[in-house]
Amino acid sequence: MIKSKKTIIILILLIPSFFFNYFTLTIFDIDNKLSTFSTIIIFSFNIINLFFIYIYYKFDFKILFYLVSYCILILILFDFSLEKVLNNNSIIRDDNELGWVLKKDKSVEFNQQTSHGKKYVVSFKSSNIDGFRVYGDLAKKNKLLIIGDSYTAGPYSSNGMMYYDYIKNNLSKKNLDYELFVMGTAGYSSVQQLILLKKYFKIIQPKIILHQFCVNDFFDNNKDIRKLSTTHNQYLRSPYYINGKINKVEGIGPSIYRFLFKYSFMFKKIDQIYTYRSLVNYGRYKSEINNDMIKSSVNTTREILKEFRKIIGENTILFSVNCADVKNNYLSKYWIEIINEINGFAVEAPSNKIIQLNSKDIDVFHEDGGHLNNYGNKIYGQLISREIVKKLSDL
Repeated sequence: MIKSKKTIIILILLIPSFFFNYFTLTIFDIDNKLSTFSTIIIFSFNIINLFFIYIYYKFDFKILFYLVSYCILILILFDFSLEKVLNNNSIIRDDNELGWVLKKDKSVEFNQQTSHGKKYVVSFKSSNIDGFRVYGDLAKKNKLLIIGDSYTAGPYSSNGMMYYDYIKNNLSKKNLDYELFVMGTAGYSSVQQLILLKKYFKIIQPKIILHQFCVNDFFDNNKDIRKLSTTHNQYLRSPYYINGKINKVEGIGPSIYRFLFKYSFMFKKIDQIYTYRSLVNYGRYKSEINNDMIKSSVNTTREILKEFRKIIGENTILFSVNCADVKNNYLSKYWIEIINEINGFAVEAPSNKIIQLNSKDIDVFHEDGGHLNNYGNKIYGQLISREIVKKLSDL
């Protein structure tokens, strides 16, 4: 009887291994190619589980319980420590208010590749202020503040080769010397940019603001649309502008998710693998975005950008440039309409030119097909500076 009971318990203890193997092979295994990380985790889990079964077989359940409890405690401590060590080179850190923010004082090299397969190295540097890739001298009289997302703060071109470096240099050639401030983080919606603008506008007091918009911001500014995204970590961590208030997704589940994503290396790694699997299976969104969602998001974006204008006042010159989004360029008309409504200048030529060059098979994009490579940043920046100089001369 005792032997039979022990056999049953051993079979029960084997269930986690069967479940974990099945879960990994069906959810994480893409095209029968497991990552090294996944392979190590599966192998380690199975070995440890078999060791626990052996301990139970040789001793008793009480000894097994104490051993498992001890191992879980050690694993948690190790996991939380590992997150700080292995993600030390990440240029992004979690932020309770913003969701995430660009880390200050980061200097990292990235091996990148253009859409045509040309390899290049990006020397990425952030400023000494969280949320800023460039933070100039506050004592300077004329200041230019750039607000953006990954098009501005992502590691796709080196410092000195970003589009805003060409803007600054070309303005200087026209005796228009402006101190540069570059604010934003990859994945940011207009809401997150608004939060940063509220915090730093009075500190910087720029004469000119260049708002780098992307038409996919219409998607990111809407909670219902972002819920459909395969990058669910952004949906659960982002703040949203709803009825004049800024809040995150509420509930016990989202709160636990944000805690684990912030502190647990294992959880974040598994989550990244699952996200990649979802991206492969569904693309950017799990289901179709309907017209009502688009209409709602356009209205929300309009309200957010009106808040931009309230913060900066009517005397601050506001330019806005769109990123080159080939797939969603049809939404650009709404961006132009909103910028005109808030007495800003919509700079249309740069994104249109990039799309045109890409259609002629000219290598302007990073390999992801969305962000600009070095040459793309050069063209983009030169065209923006031309429009800024032209508008300034007319004022």
